[in-house]
Amino acid sequence: MKNEFAYIFELFTLLLGLAVAEMLSGFSGVLKLRARRKAGVDPTAHKVKIGWLVPLLGLLVLVDLATFWSLIWVGRGVMDMNMLTIFAVLVLIGGYYLVATLVFPDEPELWPDFDAYYWQQKRFVVLAMVVINVLAQGALIGLGAMDDVPTPDEMMKYPLFLVASQIVMLSLPLMIWLAFSKKRLVNIVLMVLIVAAQFFYAWAALGVPFLE
Repeated sequence: MKNEFAYIFELFTLLLGLAVAEMLSGFSGVLKLRARRKAGVDPTAHKVKIGWLVPLLGLLVLVDLATFWSLIWVGRGVMDMNMLTIFAVLVLIGGYYLVATLVFPDEPELWPDFDAYYWQQKRFVVLAMVVINVLAQGALIGLGAMDDVPTPDEMMKYPLFLVASQIVMLSLPLMIWLAFSKKRLVNIVLMVLIVAAQFFYAWAALGVPFLE
């Protein structure tokens, strides 16, 4: 690893850590709201319907943050310490932080139905993730980080990973579909599929030598 990347990765880790903390804070707020409702100490909490859409969107963003972290790690050998790289990191990770702040409402009591909040924010959140991932992958390809790809023969030695790789490639079109779908059940199914595909890929990648 280049020494330059160590400095860049510190900045990257700090900004991405803030985005992760924002997501975890959102989940914490939901759990606290449910606790207040169950204990009966907050009359307004009983009027709030949380549902499945917002928590699933939060899980999707959290998983995407993790996969983005690993994507940047792939570029550790091609990143140089310069102002362009720093600005790129700030724009991409700053964008992720902005996305993370929009997943959960700051004041849950103002949203009697979290589904209404979801439909207001979902398209921007999902499309922003798509754009950030496309830009990051495009930058890594341009820098040559993707040049050292395994051969078909190497991939065939790990059939489970090969299948997982094909499945996870569907995440991008599924996210675009999610961004524009207006049906509640379709949104739930799409988010579950995308998250499941990422977990399956992570499991299938264990022990694959050319990923180390």
